[in-house]
Amino acid sequence: MDLHVPVTLLYGGLTGLLVTLLGFNVSLLRLTKRIGYSQPVPPELQRTFRAHGNAAEWVPLGVVLLLMLELSGRVTRLPLHLLGGTLFLARALHAVGMLTRWRVSAVGATLNYLVLVVMAVLAVWFRFLP
Repeated sequence: MDLHVPVTLLYGGLTGLLVTLLGFNVSLLRLTKRIGYSQPVPPELQRTFRAHGNAAEWVPLGVVLLLMLELSGRVTRLPLHLLGGTLFLARALHAVGMLTRWRVSAVGATLNYLVLVVMAVLAVWFRFLP
């Protein structure tokens, strides 16, 4: 069985790097601020911790949906790239908005919800199409 999934590999890899970088940032903060895992997160660091946690919560679902659509063979590469690119853009905007004073986290969250709904609806739709 040939599982050739270049689009999912690209956006799975990019979003995986994003989640890893956000996690590395949390680890560095824990180390430099001497915050143990059993200690509460100081209020000034909660946004940093949530930026990673939020990405870790949403990225797997997006990548799995993208993979299912790619494996279905019913979506051509351009729409897959648009979906994957939007997923990555959404997660990056949300993270930037959480970590900076730029007010783009709501845009990222909205894009995230939209792209996940589109992929989920397509997956269910394709299940019932002949």
